[in-house]
Amino acid sequence: MADNDAPRTVLCSRYREELPAITTRLTFAGAFGERIKQHVSQKAWNEWLEMQIKVINEYRLHLGEASHRKVLEDTAARFFRFDDGDGTLGPGPEGGLS
Repeated sequence: MADNDAPRTVLCSRYREELPAITTRLTFAGAFGERIKQHVSQKAWNEWLEMQIKVINEYRLHLGEASHRKVLEDTAARFFRFDDGDGTLGPGPEGGLS
């Protein structure tokens, strides 16, 4: 494989290391989606996809409502360590997150 055919990598904000970039479809658009593309690895994204289901259920989110989409985005930002935190989400309102 030639160098220009090598998979793109990113400095993953969650893992703090250079990892393969996301190659699958994102569930976030706009500036936040672009930030994810630039700073989140496929490995972290795959983990988020599983966690996203837990977050939606734990907070009983209805993604047709803007305020609920904002909760999901804020939670994703914490998960991806965009807040310079440790990436943990805490127990959630019903104790189901970690």
